[in-house]
Amino acid sequence: MTTHLRRFVAFIIFSLFYRRIIFADGSSIGGRHSYSLTTFDPSGNLDQVGRAIRASMLGAPVIALSIISPSSSESIVTASESVSTVTPPDDGIYMCIPLRFLGTNSPLIIDDGTPRIVPISSSICICHTGVGADGRALSDVAVRIALDYRYVYGEEISLEELLEALAEKVQEMTMKAGCRPYGCALLVACLGSENVDEVENNGGGPTMYRIDPSGSVELLNAKSDVNTENERRLSVAFLGKWNSQKEQDIRSQFGSQQYTNEKQVQDALISAVEKNDDSMATQFTSYDGGCKQTFLYASFTRKGGLRISRTTRDNRGDAASS
Repeated sequence: MTTHLRRFVAFIIFSLFYRRIIFADGSSIGGRHSYSLTTFDPSGNLDQVGRAIRASMLGAPVIALSIISPSSSESIVTASESVSTVTPPDDGIYMCIPLRFLGTNSPLIIDDGTPRIVPISSSICICHTGVGADGRALSDVAVRIALDYRYVYGEEISLEELLEALAEKVQEMTMKAGCRPYGCALLVACLGSENVDEVENNGGGPTMYRIDPSGSVELLNAKSDVNTENERRLSVAFLGKWNSQKEQDIRSQFGSQQYTNEKQVQDALISAVEKNDDSMATQFTSYDGGCKQTFLYASFTRKGGLRISRTTRDNRGDAASS
């Protein structure tokens, strides 16, 4: 039997058993549809796109909170109803991400080289989770789209134009030969219109959108968790790896509270991430033997723009910002 014949027989035998390979968790390779981007399986799914979506859901948990005031002329008065007032957090979007690689086994590690939150314009920024390299590549694409738009039209790109261009780019990779889908999800945050009337009609305030690896776009804060005449409208969005039960508990917690300053918002977001991942306390061991957790916190408002800071908490709950 020649070498070519032996190889052909081995190929036939492998092909016969290929579709029957089943892993210990019950999942299977999926046959000839498994590695094709453009071939639907008999159930109507694209396996590679489904796996890319699962990869995006295994990334670092991202939580974002949008705050919209009922009226710009109102202020929150203290319980004593004195003349002094507290300063509530500005209308905008606040985000928090755990930096798992910065549990710092060494004091020399100060960054992992991947920007998680990227400004696109004065009113738009994006955040990514999932495969870090894919998120970094898509962030570069978004920046290039915004710069090209400004060069051609002489103005900042609108939210609609950016969402359409990004979704088209992501969807293109689900059917392009020799490529694979992006394994990340994008959170597109927009501050919306500065017109007070549009904000009060719930059409021009801060908005958050998600773009998943299939190229679909979803509005994340279509319904506010708190929406009354005398209270600020709060909406919570989640990306990445979240426990569904804890996600509902966190959403209810944000819906039942009102925050009088930005420090309370920051503490609430960090506590939500810690509550979601109970194993974080044992994952981060610093060089001095302690347990440290590093979080990336960002506030995106009209007044302050995009401000990003890092907060490190040890196992005693102490915090230090940088």
